[in-house]
Amino acid sequence: MELKIQVPPLGESVVEGTIVKWLKKVGDEVKLDEPLVELMTDKINVEIPSPADGKITKILAEPDTVVPVGETIGIMDAIEGSVKDGKAFQTEAEDKHVPEKPQEQKSPEPDEAFQQVMDHQRRTGMHAPSEDVEEGIKEKKSSPLVRKMAREHHIDLRKIKGSGRNERVTKEDVLKYIEQRHTVDFDEAFKWPTEEDVETVPFSGVRKVIAEHMTKSAYTIPHVTTFDEADMSEVIEWRKKYVDIIEEKHGVRPTYMPFLVKASVYALKDFPWVNSELSEDEKNLKIKKYYHIGFAVGRDNRLIVPVLKHADRKSFIEITKELTELGKKANEDKLSMDEIQGGTFSITNAGMYGATASTPIIAHPQVAILGVHNVKERPWVVDGEIVIRPIMNLGLSFDHRIVDGAYAVQFLRRLIEYLENPEMWMLNVV
Repeated sequence: MELKIQVPPLGESVVEGTIVKWLKKVGDEVKLDEPLVELMTDKINVEIPSPADGKITKILAEPDTVVPVGETIGIMDAIEGSVKDGKAFQTEAEDKHVPEKPQEQKSPEPDEAFQQVMDHQRRTGMHAPSEDVEEGIKEKKSSPLVRKMAREHHIDLRKIKGSGRNERVTKEDVLKYIEQRHTVDFDEAFKWPTEEDVETVPFSGVRKVIAEHMTKSAYTIPHVTTFDEADMSEVIEWRKKYVDIIEEKHGVRPTYMPFLVKASVYALKDFPWVNSELSEDEKNLKIKKYYHIGFAVGRDNRLIVPVLKHADRKSFIEITKELTELGKKANEDKLSMDEIQGGTFSITNAGMYGATASTPIIAHPQVAILGVHNVKERPWVVDGEIVIRPIMNLGLSFDHRIVDGAYAVQFLRRLIEYLENPEMWMLNVV
């Protein structure tokens, strides 16, 4: 029985991925759930498993190809009765005469492509790549997308050591080369215009998806941000007293984040509408009785938000360990789809980069997001006297359709009260 190998759902708001490499080749025997192909999304790398026992018969999308969710990327001959139920992306091939390659617009031949680039450059006043550069583009193994990028940036692909199979140059290799180059390569046979130098890079992949998410959130949700200040003296003193002991016993060093997570959970319980979601038809409000806290992790010029599930059921040490593990996975690009979905409230820490204030954008369909900023020593009035205290600015962006200003201000103030008095909840007094 022939089965299509299709791109499965890849998580909230993820609509496409790029094939990194095939883990099996045509003719290979495979088992149910055995990894077949590695796919890169804007959030994580995932391995698509085999939908059945059988044999790979066709590969329809090569490495570096961008494929949307639901796209057929291969065909396999499945053993009857071995197909796993409940996976919508595994469907029987409708046509026995499956083409060797997906039906898409044919890429122009190298000479034709070069001529098209030259024509475009003449129309726009830009210069086409030199003949040496074009020769290097033709000689090196690469995809049509990579060759197009090379022509746009006048890159001789022979200068790049490919990281793909058989030293094939990938899109990532070209982007890395552009980033490291900083300035334009001046080939002897190529002269730039006398205008100011401008480097153009494709606005696609991660940045494009992030832009789509942010635009949807900004235009769908009426954002309002309220600010307040927290005296971090108790948290800092507690860390000084116990962090070395915790590291010695548990192998982790608590940052400010586990304190923020616990304070957020307690405040969300006191103000439940902040932990809710508006239905698609805007007729019902789903007030959630579970607490999945997302925390933003920055990677280069992109962002990923792992989600700590059921934070209310976990101790301070358990939260510290899980935050450490999820953060490590995020930086190593090893998060699973389950670990980046289902958040009910999010925290983003701009303070680690030195920010003193920000107005974070809410992660749709959540209702609010907490912006955390750096801690600075400032004059502070305590019992009528001016003292120096470590103060953190906090900003809460909230959906004004659901949460009124007074409710949001009270929620943030309550969160700060829990943050300024951590021993209350550590001793289970609250």
